[in-house]
Amino acid sequence: MKAKANGGKEGMMKYIMCMWIVLLMTGTTVFPAYSQDEIIEINSEALGSHTRPVVQFPHMNHEEQIECSECHHEYDESGENIGGEGGYCSDCHTRNAGSNPVPLMEAFHLQCKQCHAKEIASSENKDMPQMCGQCHVKK
Repeated sequence: MKAKANGGKEGMMKYIMCMWIVLLMTGTTVFPAYSQDEIIEINSEALGSHTRPVVQFPHMNHEEQIECSECHHEYDESGENIGGEGGYCSDCHTRNAGSNPVPLMEAFHLQCKQCHAKEIASSENKDMPQMCGQCHVKK
């Protein structure tokens, strides 16, 4: 009787382990399919005509290293970043300042340059783009 009871427990444990493996494998293959594109072309109509090549933004690289709310942000009345639900930068930042004091192109440049400068100063990663031609690359 005792051997049969242990066999039942071992079988149940194997079943549970298999179910966890299936769930983990499903999560690593299904959920990324619903995430952002790996490369996003920064080419908003709100920017107007471009004087430089459009930026090919490696979203997935950034997604893996920083919190989404660092870029997709909203601020409360006291100026605290309360996150955001994605959306487009141009939803709040217009070409002409309008209701948001930071115009769209300036918002892109401030966001990217400040983050890269901070990262370069605080880490060994010194290869981050800082100059115009490093982001606005001719094809």
